[in-house]
Parts: sequence; structure tokens; C-alpha cells
Amino acid sequence: MQIRRKMATAAVTVAVAGAGLIAGTGSAFAGTNGQQIQIDDASGRARSVYIGGTNQNGSYVGHCFNISPGNSTPLGGWWWKNSVDVTAYSYANCGGGRFYYKNAWINTTQSWGDYQVVSVH
Repeated sequence: MQIRRKMATAAVTVAVAGAGLIAGTGSAFAGTNGQQIQIDDASGRARSVYIGGTNQNGSYVGHCFNISPGNSTPLGGWWWKNSVDVTAYSYANCGGGRFYYKNAWINTTQSWGDYQVVSVH
């Protein structure tokens, strides 16, 4: 009788733990009030970019980001939406002369993730 009780207790414990894992996972979703930007440096010479535009709160903000030349660099922690200006520089910390500028449209929402790719040429 004691073995049956232990097995029943173990089965209930496993079922509760499994239900907790399933309930706790929640569905992942993309940003719904702006996106983070991922810079794709197709030029191979960008060392930094300055991004200025509207953030998720509707305020104008600007920031310089150092990036990895010739690679795709996610700029996490900064959320943007609508029109942003992207200026690429040949040196770190937005120095050394800019060589590329573009105005990019950042979606307010998207279904595939929190990053929107902006290419620098």
C-alpha cells in the first residue's frame, strides 16, 4: 500500500510540475509600440552610427552606437518607431566623418521579432 501511495504522489508531482512549465511559458510576441534596430553594415567600414528619432514614448531621442564593421549589430535596449535618421561614421563614437545617411521607417508593430534591420551602405 505504501508503494502505491508513493507512486501516486510522484505522478501527481510530475503532473503539477509539467502543468506549471506549460502555463509559465506564455507566448512570445514582438514589440507593439516600436522596435529595436539592428544595423547591417553592408559597407564594411562603419564603426559607429548615430540614430535620431521618435522612441516608444513619442519623444525625440538621439544616441551614438558603436557597431562591428561588416557585420549585423543589434542595438538592444533602445526602442524606436516611425521615422528615424541613421548616420554612419568611419570611426567609433561617431567620429571621423560621416559617409552615409538615410531616413528609415521603423514599424510600430511587427509579428516576427523585436528588431528591425536597417542597412548601411
